[in-house]
Amino acid sequence: MITIDFCGYHTHNPDCDLIYRPSGTVSYLFLLVLSPMDFYFPDGTCVTANPGACILYTPNHYQHYRAKKDFFNSFVHFCCSSHIPSQFQLRYNELLYPKSTDELHWILKKIYQEFCNPLEKSELLLDAYVRQLLILLHRDQMQEELPVEQQTGIYPEMLALRQQILSRCELDWNIEKLCGMLNIGHSQFYKYYEHFFHSTPKKDLQQARLQKAKYLLSNDAVSIKQAAYLSGFQNIYHFNRLFKSCCGCTPGDYRKHKTDGK
Repeated sequence: MITIDFCGYHTHNPDCDLIYRPSGTVSYLFLLVLSPMDFYFPDGTCVTANPGACILYTPNHYQHYRAKKDFFNSFVHFCCSSHIPSQFQLRYNELLYPKSTDELHWILKKIYQEFCNPLEKSELLLDAYVRQLLILLHRDQMQEELPVEQQTGIYPEMLALRQQILSRCELDWNIEKLCGMLNIGHSQFYKYYEHFFHSTPKKDLQQARLQKAKYLLSNDAVSIKQAAYLSGFQNIYHFNRLFKSCCGCTPGDYRKHKTDGK
């Protein structure tokens, strides 16, 4: 369980205020910078952080920073066993510039509100908020480690199109339509798709449709034929064969199993 020691949202200290904790704190500290600050590190270096920077200090680690002028930040001190943050392979005790600054700040706001006005099960919600914060940091850092070709060029367009395909899997996503949306040829499209996602559009679309069909089959008000059609399958016989091949049972058996398990 993650517990909150102290937190602040849109916190102001006196101008040019200094934080100096050579032995750190017993808790983790996540700090989101909202005005320029100088950060000092144990090796003697000093780095100026601009708004949008953040740092995650580990317990008992040297903390030393001063506002250039206006002291303005949001933060959370939290305690937990070390194995929880270690799951996320984070970079600690160094300045980072995450792309998800707005989301991180929203989470800090929710943490602050829940901490100041606790309600029933607040401890569980606070634990979930901090885990969400750590996940966002992890994703940002994973994004930084992607090859340059996956951060620029056609990759963002391919990723957005893939997300659109999977979220609207019931639509007719033929290759001509997909290539036209990106203005590239068939061979290029297949090459990029497999390179970036280690799959094919057909496999991804088939998997998404089967997942949606299984979800729909859990609703007794939807017939098997309706579930197939609403998932993008136009031929019920093809749907039945594919479902059994991929899921190990017929759609009817799957529904019966889900119903018996209620």
